[in-house]
Order: sequence, then structure tokens, then C-alpha cells
Amino acid sequence: MKNVVLVVKAKVKEEFSEEVYTFMKALHKLTHEFDRGCLQYDLHKVKDEENTFCFIETWEDEACLIEHSQKEHFKNFMSYVDGKIESMEKIFLDKYVEEV
Repeated sequence: MKNVVLVVKAKVKEEFSEEVYTFMKALHKLTHEFDRGCLQYDLHKVKDEENTFCFIETWEDEACLIEHSQKEHFKNFMSYVDGKIESMEKIFLDKYVEEV
């Protein structure tokens, strides 16, 4: 079964940056504690873009990612950030390895 790898890039409205970041850290912690199939769920600040953060995620499979999106802590986060995010982009990745 193929892992699901994605980057979620969120630009937060400036006036909400600190409080949304606090909630992102909580989501990060709760996802690691409670979500089955979470292989990687890292939170990063984009260096050259103000108020922009990325989650780098790897899930065992699509079912685990769907389950994550249905968890109470994820739904609460999405509800909380509604209206506080300028833009959010999901980028799904395929692992690419060159033949040597």
C-alpha cells in the first residue's frame, strides 16, 4: 500500500498569526498522539513569507488521512481558523527516486 504525502501551506491573516500558530501547535501535538497511521506531521514556518506555515504530512494510506480529517481535534481546528486564513493550499506528492 502506498503512503500519502502532502504539504499543506497556510497563509494566516496578520492579525491572527500568533493565535492560529498556537492552535497549529496544538493540532500538531494531538495528531501525533491520537491519529492512527500518522508517520510524519511536521509544522514549519516559511522563512521568506510572513505569517505562512506548512504542515509536512506522511500517512500510511488514504484511509488514515481521511480518518484524521474526521477527528474532533482536526474539525475543531478547521472551525477555529475559519475566516483567519488568507489562503490554504494542499500539495500531494509522489516520492521520486532517480535510478543510479
